[in-house]
Amino acid sequence: MAEEDTGLVHYKDISELKRNLEGIKGKKDVSAKALHEAVSKLTTTMNGIIEVFGAAAEQLKLEDKEFQSDAKKHETMINKLDKLLDQNKTIAEGMVAVVEMVKERLGTQESEKEELFKSKEDDAPLFKPKEPEPLPRPSQPEFKPTPQPIAQPSFVPSSPDLGTQMPPMQPAPAPDLDFPEEPLPLGEEPKKKGLFGRFKK
Repeated sequence: MAEEDTGLVHYKDISELKRNLEGIKGKKDVSAKALHEAVSKLTTTMNGIIEVFGAAAEQLKLEDKEFQSDAKKHETMINKLDKLLDQNKTIAEGMVAVVEMVKERLGTQESEKEELFKSKEDDAPLFKPKEPEPLPRPSQPEFKPTPQPIAQPSFVPSSPDLGTQMPPMQPAPAPDLDFPEEPLPLGEEPKKKGLFGRFKK
């Protein structure tokens, strides 16, 4: 870079100034003009050095400001991350609390079911025979007989008059065991004495 741009004092000028000072010291009789010129050069060189240090200080201030702005940005990011972590922690704690509540609720329900089941077992008889299940009946088509008209006889026979044909029921008389004394004439048959013969005369 050029000397005008950077504002830095060249090493050659400093060494020349140093030689001039040494030369002045070596001379006993120094003119006022030479002394004035040497002091002027020394003043100019010191002003350049002061300007360089001033520019460096300004640069450091700018870098410090940039660093502070970056630090503020980083601090805001860190604060946001801390807030996110706190929110995540709160959400996690809430989820854990909900899970614990659900577990407690399920545990109470299971205990209630177990108590109810035990009470039912205590109330139930020790042995209860199982009733046989009815066998399913096979589905059969219903048969309905078709009604047929009953044929009535056109001629009804009259019942015979049993009173006129049958004799009254009376005790039969004892048979006559006396043989006839007279012989029967030939050609005549002895009359049969029977149940119907007595009534025919």
